[in-house]
Amino acid sequence: MSLLLAPLLALGLAPVPAVAGAGTPTAFVEHVSHHRAGTREATAIMGWLDGLPDADRRVMEPGRLTVRQRRVGYDALARAGATTPVPLPGSGAPGERITITNALPGGFIETWTFQWVSGDGGGGWKQTDYEMHAPVIEPERPQEL
Repeated sequence: MSLLLAPLLALGLAPVPAVAGAGTPTAFVEHVSHHRAGTREATAIMGWLDGLPDADRRVMEPGRLTVRQRRVGYDALARAGATTPVPLPGSGAPGERITITNALPGGFIETWTFQWVSGDGGGGWKQTDYEMHAPVIEPERPQEL
């Protein structure tokens, strides 16, 4: 393991190499953090999520929250290391992504994914995916929870 990679992994930061393709090569860093319900961080995450006007509304109480933040650009590592995972950013750069997963005991899971989209007035976080999963209690009656 390289001497640079070990401290990054200890901080929860993982540099990902540029992807070959058309246009300018882009580097990105993904930061993953976990937060228990009832903590100041979990409350801030739920507040950020509830404050986005076009986001699917959550249907479950907070459980164990996992936040994945993907930052883009050659300065992504510096920006990721200079900020804390919470509060979540109010702005971003094109291609940046935030995924929030809320997991409750018993297998109930909600996941939201947002991507920064530039536009008039600077841009905003746009929801690109929402999933909710609940365990099947009785396999012979899969339509009932």
